[in-house]
Amino acid sequence: MTAQARRILIITALVAVIAAACSWIYFAEIRTVEHNVGLHQHIGRVLAERTVGLVGKHGKIVTIAIETKEWPELKTQRAAFLSELKKLGDFEVREYEMETKDQPKYGVGSGLSGRRYVRTVKKNTNASAFVSFVGAPKLSKDEIAELGEKPPLLIVESRSVENLPELFTKKLIAQAVVARFQFPAPGPENPKTPEEWFTKRYQVVSAGGVTNSAKAD
Repeated sequence: MTAQARRILIITALVAVIAAACSWIYFAEIRTVEHNVGLHQHIGRVLAERTVGLVGKHGKIVTIAIETKEWPELKTQRAAFLSELKKLGDFEVREYEMETKDQPKYGVGSGLSGRRYVRTVKKNTNASAFVSFVGAPKLSKDEIAELGEKPPLLIVESRSVENLPELFTKKLIAQAVVARFQFPAPGPENPKTPEEWFTKRYQVVSAGGVTNSAKAD
């Protein structure tokens, strides 16, 4: 084997080792941190508490989500949400999972289209509230018109406040659990409890006083 061939072989081996190390770090460290079980259980409970605060202790709740196989944090949130609903009242729950094939936009807190939301609403005209784990819908004028003069109550988990102000202003959304956008976050710098983690990473926004931007509770 020539010296050049040995160098190529060594470089190739080093690249393979680095790639393997990066993969291990992602799956063993980053993804584990992202799926903070206590935090995501708390998100589910907060969504349930906000829902009950709006509709009372009885009614039909429709949830909108995606298949949880690749999203363990969503599975945790949904389980906590349903468990908390049972504690807080007597509800009929209808669960919808959006088709995500060839649609990478879908994820926890993002992806819900206006068309799919309107379609789900029309299938559940007797629902007390809709809860989206896949963000706030981007609605066209025609889709807004289809929701009628009295749109249904919608509570969402969202990664961004991007389109929330307009939805709040038009009374198309009632509450939102959003990735924190106001800093510094209240609470300890090094959170330990689920509540502290929630305060550090998320905040709840509502329609109160909304003009050009979403206001935090």
